[in-house]
Amino acid sequence: MWLLLCLTLTEAAHLTVFGRVLTENPVMKKTKISIKNYWNWRSRSFGCDIDKSAEVVNRWGIILNDIVSGASGKRALDIGTGTGQFALYLAGSGFVVTGIDLAENMISHAKQNAGRHKLDIDFQIGDAERLEFEDNTFDVLVSRNLLWTLPNPQKAIFEWRRVMKPGAILVVCDGLWMNYTWKRIHYFVADSFKTIFGNRSMISARFFLCYSSLCKSLPFYEGISFDEVSMLLQAACFKDINSYDTSCFGVNPYLSSKKIKNREPLFFIAYAKR
Repeated sequence: MWLLLCLTLTEAAHLTVFGRVLTENPVMKKTKISIKNYWNWRSRSFGCDIDKSAEVVNRWGIILNDIVSGASGKRALDIGTGTGQFALYLAGSGFVVTGIDLAENMISHAKQNAGRHKLDIDFQIGDAERLEFEDNTFDVLVSRNLLWTLPNPQKAIFEWRRVMKPGAILVVCDGLWMNYTWKRIHYFVADSFKTIFGNRSMISARFFLCYSSLCKSLPFYEGISFDEVSMLLQAACFKDINSYDTSCFGVNPYLSSKKIKNREPLFFIAYAKR
């Protein structure tokens, strides 16, 4: 019964995205345009892992290599690639990598980063919920800090599974980012007055202005936990779902002053097989 349900759901998602109905409703289209516009603007200050430290770069590289080392092939897809950091790690490990992002400015920065590292990566503009790839194409699929900002994350994960080969490896990183927006408006205002001319203040203001109107359209806007991702993956019939021990970072790579303790961390690394 469970297998039949999985096949039915997968087929339904496939037809919705890759079948005859390819248009999105106007509300969804407007939401994605707003999201794209924000990340196009944000690309100028988005940065890379090396901006945090060489240790963070090395740790991410080791983790990804550890998880995907058993892949049966060398073709990889980085979804929501941003400035291309995960794509760079995979390409540096010998994978033939494609990276997609909704924001064309992010893609531009990703190409520049790949050029600086002398890595040949195919970066394309693309929608995580509507992939323009054939079935059973990739041996590895990775995504970092993307699910929280997707209008339909379950649809996205069905799509990701569709383009993966049987037995391919999926790596998903995300977290409980506490994006409360209206609930924390007083903190936002106070912080803005403290550093009104600072770059961080401008990023917070722009984020607030964009996402305050979108948060109700994003199921995991406030963040997503490993358990919630596990449920999404199970619904899409992924197997061998696991969580990587992020304590290996020592210090949280997103909050450099906060040590990782023995409780659910701010972020997680999930991996599974198609």
